[in-house]
Amino acid sequence: MFDEWKILLPFFQWADATFIGEYIRSKTWVFPVIETIHILAMTVLYGAIILVDLRLMHIGMKKQSVSLLARTLNPFLQSGIGIMLLSGTLLFSSEAMKAYSNDGFHLKMFFLAGALIFQYLIWPRVTRRDEVSLGLGWVTAILSLCLWFGVGVGGRAIGFV
Repeated sequence: MFDEWKILLPFFQWADATFIGEYIRSKTWVFPVIETIHILAMTVLYGAIILVDLRLMHIGMKKQSVSLLARTLNPFLQSGIGIMLLSGTLLFSSEAMKAYSNDGFHLKMFFLAGALIFQYLIWPRVTRRDEVSLGLGWVTAILSLCLWFGVGVGGRAIGFV
């Protein structure tokens, strides 16, 4: 475990003891239902990101401008992120102490922070353009895909480490 996480122990203990966390833990089907919603939202988010990133790499959908495709898919992207963050917070509250000492969770949070920063600061600047150079498109798309797939890999690792 990272020593930096020790300062967050009171927060993890508090989250673990919340009414919502205790409620989710006490019911058999609540966690799996929330997790299913979380994964479905991730699928919607990944679908939107992959389509725009493929366009940024000049692979497919060449008749549509980057900006039009990004604007069209933005509601799906934003909904996916919002639902994932909400459902992820609920899942976290139900097993915060498990997450505290879980390297998969640490990896997921590292990639999630990077993905969100990238998604809201860099990605929009590139996808606002009608056309993007091949080099910039590939760099942006590869960074985007690596960060978001890192979130998914970290999330999947939570159950195994």
